[in-house]
Amino acid sequence: MSRYLSLTRSALLAFALFSLFSCEPQEDGAVTLAPTDAPAATSGLNIVYIRVDSLETGYTALADELKRLQDNATKAQENLQKKGSDLQKEVTAFQNKVQQGLIAPNQMQSEQARLGRKEQEILQQREIALGSIQQDQFELTQKFSEEVKAILEALRAENGYDFIFNEGGGGLLMAADAHDITPLVLERLNAAEVDLGIEGEE
Repeated sequence: MSRYLSLTRSALLAFALFSLFSCEPQEDGAVTLAPTDAPAATSGLNIVYIRVDSLETGYTALADELKRLQDNATKAQENLQKKGSDLQKEVTAFQNKVQQGLIAPNQMQSEQARLGRKEQEILQQREIALGSIQQDQFELTQKFSEEVKAILEALRAENGYDFIFNEGGGGLLMAADAHDITPLVLERLNAAEVDLGIEGEE
């Protein structure tokens, strides 16, 4: 579970920004394209880009929420590990009694069934915990994507951008820092004080 969560931080923005930069017609006819679909820069076009990694590290609310999710995953993992360790101790104790002939055959079957049910309960709890974490990640991604999209649409309207590139999308190899609007996006994200918390979570 912890290894799964370690991938979340890098995958979160990649997923959100991928959907964000899909081909999408705008009211005035301008189109925001994914980097792989965009034509080469042409004189007269107003082209800018954002840095995905900087959004990830610079957006305070996102960083706080990711940390909370990571903490929840760690607690869930520790709880399941303890239950698994306790079960292993019970299994070992049972095996020792069997070897010493301290358990009757009918008791042996009953105890084996009980230990089997306990193992299944732990596995089910693990699946439930993992599913909850995945759902929280999905909801966080959706909220973050909506916030960034709204800010980019506002900046595009205010400044007349023809294209907004995702520097981490693979199509933009290099560009002048003057075209980097990441600081503008971060300024508005952090100023908005949006609650990215997942409902129902403590």
